[in-house]
Amino acid sequence: MQAPAAFHRLLGSAALCGALAATGAPAQAVLVNGGFESGLDGWTVADLPGSDGGFRSQSGSGSPLTASPVAAPPQGTRAAMSDAEGPGAHVLYQDFVVPAGVSTALLSFQLYVRNDAGEAFVPETLAFATPALNQQVRVDLLLPSADVFATDSLQPLYRSTPGTAGQAAYQLLSFDVAALLQAHEGQTLRLRFADTNNVALQNVGVDAVNLAVSVVPEPATAGMLALSWKVLIPAGLVNVLLVGGLILLGVGPRA
Repeated sequence: MQAPAAFHRLLGSAALCGALAATGAPAQAVLVNGGFESGLDGWTVADLPGSDGGFRSQSGSGSPLTASPVAAPPQGTRAAMSDAEGPGAHVLYQDFVVPAGVSTALLSFQLYVRNDAGEAFVPETLAFATPALNQQVRVDLLLPSADVFATDSLQPLYRSTPGTAGQAAYQLLSFDVAALLQAHEGQTLRLRFADTNNVALQNVGVDAVNLAVSVVPEPATAGMLALSWKVLIPAGLVNVLLVGGLILLGVGPRA
């Protein structure tokens, strides 16, 4: 016997509901002001003592302090950019709380490096007041208890390659950080961008920073969804079908 049309309609709706419950809620942004359209609101900057310049809000095709020619922000009208007239070490960071039940987590950002030295020098330190040549960029996830200028991290995301030059345009980078976030559920972590230069001037631009996280619904939420389907079932013959571990309900005609 062919199932009534109402049964097919409810089957499709129930299957969709079950799929949403299985894959989790839509991705949600965890960071604030990742496009820097509100300046550096939500972000913190720090500089090692004796440093010249630092990270600033930037727009157009000139750097924020020296007006050096740089790439324009790739998204919107503003970006964050380091600038200086002398050597220094600078960081830009934001702390965030890892949500519960992380299923997927993708961290992405646009990065730009204008390096007047023509190549990178990458010792295991962000200190600039040393005899060693130091011209590098790092992006890391840290614990907030760590030194903000530390070079060891929970997960290194980007590090200058020794001997390579900067880049003429912003580059989109993305990283799967789900495993790290799952291991630190409910904790506060820190996303840090670092720039050190003691060889020549260097501008580091950052834009379009986004941490998209999907979470698995809590069991109580799944139970509420099941209850709501039972309430919405009109009086009549109830057809029950078990497919792939999901109980799908359909309504047939009265006897």
